[in-house]
Amino acid sequence: MSDQEPLAVLDVGSNTIRLLVARLHDGTLEPVLDTSEFVRLGREVDRTGRLQEDREQAAVRAIGELALQARAHGASGIQAIATSAVRDAENGPEFVQRVRDATGVDVQIISGEREAELTYRGATLGLDVGHGVIVCDLGGGSAELISADASGIRWARSEKLGSGRLTERFVQHDPPQSDELEAVASFVRETLQRLPEAHCELAVFTGGTATNVALLAGSQDRVAHLSMAQVEEVVHTLATLPATEIVQRYGVQEERAQVLPAGAAAVHAIAGFYAARDIVITRHGIREGTLLA
Repeated sequence: MSDQEPLAVLDVGSNTIRLLVARLHDGTLEPVLDTSEFVRLGREVDRTGRLQEDREQAAVRAIGELALQARAHGASGIQAIATSAVRDAENGPEFVQRVRDATGVDVQIISGEREAELTYRGATLGLDVGHGVIVCDLGGGSAELISADASGIRWARSEKLGSGRLTERFVQHDPPQSDELEAVASFVRETLQRLPEAHCELAVFTGGTATNVALLAGSQDRVAHLSMAQVEEVVHTLATLPATEIVQRYGVQEERAQVLPAGAAAVHAIAGFYAARDIVITRHGIREGTLLA
């Protein structure tokens, strides 16, 4: 395969199905197409242990449409990976077969550890991590957390801290009540306390939740630098406005707006727990890591 032929990766996540088509040049990526469909495939998985029929239908439809777009942009093959929702669901393998039968796309269910490794490789693209970094891909079902420094990855974990899962467990009101978001933050901190120590100056967040936190903070850059105060202000905004108002003011998709308060509270709790001096939100993540790998 030549360097000029576009490569395609589909990330079948718990909230969003994302497509990246890019060309590889000397270890760097030149994006051709970057698009996504928000389907909440992981809705109710935490409670029932299964993918729901309507969410499966939406996901199969989205995968088929995105695969057509990838091929239209010159990608002859598509590497598709599935993460927390499909990994955790007892009917995940049946869903993979359903996708293969309907679209011809062969979805690979990857482990949490592999997900973390690929996320780290993509999220730190172009960043200096020599003084220590914590990388977090906060999805709908899980959060991949990676501690690294100049010597490489020190540890990587996949924890059940996704925005959809946290919302289903702790948030019953719209907008959420302060004690509900504090319950989210407390659960996140308790989870992090069980992990190995991490010393970092830089906290890097990737994924749809992080991208929308940056959006509400006023940044649409592919790589945004935020302060703790800015993230805290986003959490405050999400705690005072109903989801319909978030949709109208910021153009966030309705289902995303419903799970964003818990996700933003988790971002704030993670950055605060590790006392990072700099917070980076990047649009680079597992798809870029998969292509580079």
